[in-house]
Amino acid sequence: MRETKKSVTCFLKCGNKYLFVHRTKKKDSVDANRLNGIGGKLESGENYLAAAIRETYEETEYIVYEKDCKLAGVVSLEGGYAQDWVICFFVISVPTTDVPIGMSNDEGELLWLDADEVLHADYELVDDINYLWDRIVSEQPPFFAHSIMNQSEKVASMSISQLEK
Repeated sequence: MRETKKSVTCFLKCGNKYLFVHRTKKKDSVDANRLNGIGGKLESGENYLAAAIRETYEETEYIVYEKDCKLAGVVSLEGGYAQDWVICFFVISVPTTDVPIGMSNDEGELLWLDADEVLHADYELVDDINYLWDRIVSEQPPFFAHSIMNQSEKVASMSISQLEK
């Protein structure tokens, strides 16, 4: 039986811009050299919302609260990686694009992208974002996605459901 990791991916939003990390500093880490949101694994006893708030602070030093956070969706990934994953995606509003920690952290370089530039940027995205980005930024009710990943950590198949308004 494969181990399942629980994590959060947070897309910090200011106006129409979203903050990403280009994961260049840990060459042997999951999704190395790819663009992803801010986030990480849940700690023991922690819920997804608390993890989103903590990870946002640890990786950017933005102080955010529950009222700033919106659940965009829940994704389960099977295969491809060493473990399976259950990930909650959040959109978190921040007041400024001046990142308190600066434009780099322990994972890599931070960059702001306009919402409509993300899928066309000159960076490789973590692959599930290619399929989910429009839903992440849609401000619709949360989605629920399940993906089978191939050995190259690319989406082989994905099913998506969404709650009604």
